[in-house]
Amino acid sequence: MVSFTRTAVAEIRARMHGHVGDAAFAIKVATLDAHAWTIHSGYDPSASLTGSHDENIDRVIALVTSDAEVAEYLQNVEHFVIDEAQDLVGSRADLIEAIIARLSPECGVTVFADEAQAIYGFSEDEDRKSRAAGAASLLDRLRTEPSYRFAGTALETIHRTSAQGLKRIFSEVRGTLLGSTGSGIFARIREAVSANADNCELQRTSLGLDTLSNGTLVLFRRRSEALEASQFCPAPHSLRLSGYGAHLPSWLAVSFHDWTTQYIGESTFLERWQERVEAGSLPDYGPQEAWIRLTRMAGTSDGSLDMHQLRRNLARRAAPVEIATAEFGLAGPVLGTIHASKGREADSVLLLMPDTEEFKSSEDEEEETRVLFVGSTRARASLRVGSASKWTGSSIESGRCYRTLSKKVKPAAMVEFGRPEDLGIEGLVGNAHQGASDAAMAQRWLTKRAGVISQFDLVRDAAQDWNFRLVIPGDNLSVGLTSPRLRQDLWEVANVLGKGTQPPNRVPYLRALGSRSLVFAPDDPIAERLHAPWRDSGFVVAPRLAAFTRVGFWRKG
Repeated sequence: MVSFTRTAVAEIRARMHGHVGDAAFAIKVATLDAHAWTIHSGYDPSASLTGSHDENIDRVIALVTSDAEVAEYLQNVEHFVIDEAQDLVGSRADLIEAIIARLSPECGVTVFADEAQAIYGFSEDEDRKSRAAGAASLLDRLRTEPSYRFAGTALETIHRTSAQGLKRIFSEVRGTLLGSTGSGIFARIREAVSANADNCELQRTSLGLDTLSNGTLVLFRRRSEALEASQFCPAPHSLRLSGYGAHLPSWLAVSFHDWTTQYIGESTFLERWQERVEAGSLPDYGPQEAWIRLTRMAGTSDGSLDMHQLRRNLARRAAPVEIATAEFGLAGPVLGTIHASKGREADSVLLLMPDTEEFKSSEDEEEETRVLFVGSTRARASLRVGSASKWTGSSIESGRCYRTLSKKVKPAAMVEFGRPEDLGIEGLVGNAHQGASDAAMAQRWLTKRAGVISQFDLVRDAAQDWNFRLVIPGDNLSVGLTSPRLRQDLWEVANVLGKGTQPPNRVPYLRALGSRSLVFAPDDPIAERLHAPWRDSGFVVAPRLAAFTRVGFWRKG
């Protein structure tokens, strides 16, 4: 079974396990991109993630259409299920068609789609388009190709909710959306959603985030809005944004950062859990469940855990769903964008809706209307809506978002910090910019703060090419050295603010939503650039950086 997003995959796996228990593990569920990489890496010895996304997918399509071993693998598939087909376009749609063509005649194919939820023409990143102009969706292709012989049927029973207002959004509002085109559709659907919500007077400046129950979903259209709400949220919470999704829990590095041999037994793991994890980085499951999850990925025939294999699995670009945390942050409400939350549902949802605006084209308006509809259908019990901020921000080439505050004498901007490339393993425990004792002290500090919100400053270090250190305010302790990419991005924002503008020497009020684990594989050359014991263990504690803070730039003259 393949779906478009990791969020949907995690939800599908959880629901199947809830229905059939461990028998669900017999069904392979993955994103299409993950399944493509499985084929690529499994049947092409020279496979690597180089080139563009389309080039990598094209290599997989070539394997599917011409490789005998791949053909044999696909001939053994008994049923192929495609979820969210309305969002599969371009090379991804090409790949699905190629796979279907290679399945055995006895293999069943089921395709799920809802055209009212086709929302990947716009991304969450400040009006960046992601769909190729004129690209046909997979659903359109399957409908128009007579040789596929698909039979269509409508699923009309609403299982998500029993609330009458929400049911009307799923049925009547959806019908209006699918039956309407052209100017004014956004305003009509926005009004209909408001009329069927439990409350339509939500104020973005007084959301009461510290009063919301765990798991409440707070949805925004743009990532800058979600990040700004997070920046000023006093209570534990988590984020659901691109780049801030599933990641490895802190207990992995807390348990294994100094384990340097290849195998570990269950009793030793349980002792480490009791001594280390129960002191402050507990997940929502216990040590026995943690051991089961680990051995599913890297268990051996004698009942021990192969740490080398575990590290290979955990070091993949996408964290394995068996062990990854669903959200980026701490237990509490979940702040996110509509795009990143597609496939997710919650009992209670707060939706900040954009006001009616002028659209560049009818296609843009229809796309934004579908985004709004998706946000309104995440709730199981309660939906409250209100108006979003009019000042949504922009983003630079790397995708980092910012919002200009002033271009005058004292230029300033709100800037995003915490992107995946901002702080890596070498920046945390590398041997070129700090001593081993300093690295150990910083790792102990991050371990103690694994379950709480922490605050940091960024301070430029002239001895390290003017890259920024992440430091604890009022303390000389450096937690890590951030990447040159972050420094370069700040220069790019400075250029937007005006000629002669430069980044500051210090940026205050960065926040981390607890800590997480970073892992590298046993054969990764990064090891020689790290201090012990991390170079041998492969496990490092890292802050969950997530900030949208004010940066006061300065200007020559």
